Amino acid sequence: MDMRVLVIAWPCIHSGGAERWWYYVLSELRKISTSYYLIAIPLSLNRGCYKCPKTLNSSNMSIVYMKSGFISWIKTLIKIIKERRVDIVICGYQTPRLVLATLLVSILTGRRHFTVFHSPIGWVPYTQGVKLSKRIKLLIRLYEFLNRLSHSIFCSPSVICDLRRVHLNIKTFCYTKGSAVRKPISIAYHRYEDRDIDLVYLASISRAKGVYDIPLILKKIKEKIPNIRMVIIGRMPDDLREEIEELLKAYEVKNHVKILGYVDGIEKFKILAKSKVMIYPSYIDTFAISVLEALTMGTPAIAYAIPAIVINYKTDAVIKIPIGSIDEMAKRAVEILSNVQYYQELSMKAIDYASTYTWNDIARDLLTCIIRIEEKRSSSSCMKIR
Repeated sequence: MDMRVLVIAWPCIHSGGAERWWYYVLSELRKISTSYYLIAIPLSLNRGCYKCPKTLNSSNMSIVYMKSGFISWIKTLIKIIKERRVDIVICGYQTPRLVLATLLVSILTGRRHFTVFHSPIGWVPYTQGVKLSKRIKLLIRLYEFLNRLSHSIFCSPSVICDLRRVHLNIKTFCYTKGSAVRKPISIAYHRYEDRDIDLVYLASISRAKGVYDIPLILKKIKEKIPNIRMVIIGRMPDDLREEIEELLKAYEVKNHVKILGYVDGIEKFKILAKSKVMIYPSYIDTFAISVLEALTMGTPAIAYAIPAIVINYKTDAVIKIPIGSIDEMAKRAVEILSNVQYYQELSMKAIDYASTYTWNDIARDLLTCIIRIEEKRSSSSCMKIR
């Protein structure tokens, strides 16, 4: 089915998970789809670089930038839809202003509208156990209403679990398998004895990602492995870094940890290849692509059993433990680090499982979601005509 598709997103491999997801998915769609894709980048979101989108320009894919402002978005999108004869509109972020703007544009121009969810709820500040405010409850009801006019696509099957936790009822949706990883071919597999980093933590660092659990986990591991070595990778605000360093010092493990900050590209994979175990005490996530990155390099992971982990990582290479169980995470880390044969088994399973995820499959999932909905709509229209 040939279509003219307008995607509002910022494809970039140097930014967050949603931006990276769109870059690789669009790269694959450019190769496997005969449809035409127009990528509208909302500049006010400031979510990526300008170099990455340029690489997507081709005979069936082009880029346009949208200036800041709600009204400006609407005017620009209407102009694009009419001039480029767009068939469907895909809002690549679920921020309320962008969803509302793209939805209004779709209604005014008579185009179908899709919303892609890249995080459990995105604009609702939600973590487990937090009571939802009246404002948040109102936003959820508003979004529930808006969703009746749109089609929902989840970039991971686990998203629905977190939406239900905040009582956002989306009945009709489809989803893609998740994400994938492009391993640099220049980095070889490292055996246990060639890995000089015991533990690695890789995330977009925040309280919700479990960074405050790290010092205590490390302290408990140190009781069994005195010379433990660890690295922490990820963007971290200066004030948060100071807090974590103080905690590491308080638990007497500061000398065992290197906080590297943001590391990307080949260097990140080099570090993962030299690490024996990833610990991932995150309390909320959509797919946890950093876990897949670790598995790709043969590095097994230990993670809290949140839906993103339980649903997406059905492999022994990712050990699931009760959420918040610091003692259990430390115990399992010691077990792996102390048993080379056990580590080797998990390492091979990690590589095998990671190979089942490809960007080509995920792009096809997205395409299948759109085509099925379009075919269903066409079928319904034919039945009404009869």
